[in-house]
Amino acid sequence: MELPLAYRTEPGDAPVISVDGAFDAPGLNLSHWPGNRTPRFLRRDLSCEIALAFSSLEQAEQRRLAQGSTALVNNHYDTDGNAALFAVLRPTLALPRARALIAAAAAGDFFQGADEGAFVLDTLVGSFADRERSPIAAQLRGLDDEARSLRSTEYLFERFADLLDGRNSEFAPLYAEPLASLRADRADLSRAAKDDLAHLDLCVWTAAPEARSARPGSPGAFDPGRHALFAGPTPAGSAISPSVRDRALVVGPRGAGATYRLVISTFSWFDLPTRAALGRPNLEQLALRLNEMEGTALDAPVRWRAQPTGSPSPELWFGGAQGAWFAEHCGALEVSGLAPTKVRRVILEMLRGALELPE
Repeated sequence: MELPLAYRTEPGDAPVISVDGAFDAPGLNLSHWPGNRTPRFLRRDLSCEIALAFSSLEQAEQRRLAQGSTALVNNHYDTDGNAALFAVLRPTLALPRARALIAAAAAGDFFQGADEGAFVLDTLVGSFADRERSPIAAQLRGLDDEARSLRSTEYLFERFADLLDGRNSEFAPLYAEPLASLRADRADLSRAAKDDLAHLDLCVWTAAPEARSARPGSPGAFDPGRHALFAGPTPAGSAISPSVRDRALVVGPRGAGATYRLVISTFSWFDLPTRAALGRPNLEQLALRLNEMEGTALDAPVRWRAQPTGSPSPELWFGGAQGAWFAEHCGALEVSGLAPTKVRRVILEMLRGALELPE
């Protein structure tokens, strides 16, 4: 489809095709974000899949749905969004590579880490927009976020087909370290005890006593990354594995206490037609209760901390402040004096209290 490409944080007045984001832009919306206006017959788990479905329609139907659209826009830069843009703008390249495109989008939005090629591509998409690490870093410095995103997408699109086909060796310095970390994290989890609580959509990983993360550069705590925690085989025809849980609790026993990290994935935030979401526990209240049990002041530098429950993929942990949202590894874990049995009991109570019957 021949439309100019743009990044916008404000919807504007002119009709557009808006992909991935859902920010009330007039026109056609192709998104899995909460509040999206995607036509029901096009709804899929990923915005990339929605865009591929749109590009698979007869051209007359595409023109009808996109009537009056003046641009193709997104309001943020990420892998699923770029995959969706590519599917609409370059359908002859995207449709034959749909499986690889969907896998990369799932690695980005759902932290799927079983497909190493998809993980590498997701890593590269993010790196291309990094002002320090991007191969076009000199071109990105000084640009505002919208201009930086657009230039990064243009650079990606020149290489997207090759990258989807696995030709990525020239960019190995950008993905070698994250890929080594993913492999180490998955090996660490293979040695941990796994308790799969399907009714709570929770997987509890408990390391052996005194175990530490083996990945290069780890500060020492048992702290496997999100892509290892939510890895799973992706069945043909599905964007996500039904065996992957929405919540992961990681316990690293140390003496009478342990390190703890509870991560809630994006499964319960995005609008996914194939997966019913359970109600989320209030992580802020959970942190307050655990700090009371711990006897820790609410302004202590090391304490139970929680990100806002309504954010796309929040987490709770005991330790210092984190440096970034959606961090692959917590990186700030400290040893809590609370026994794993006590912490697990409180977390399970909160999860049960948040259960809601699907509509």
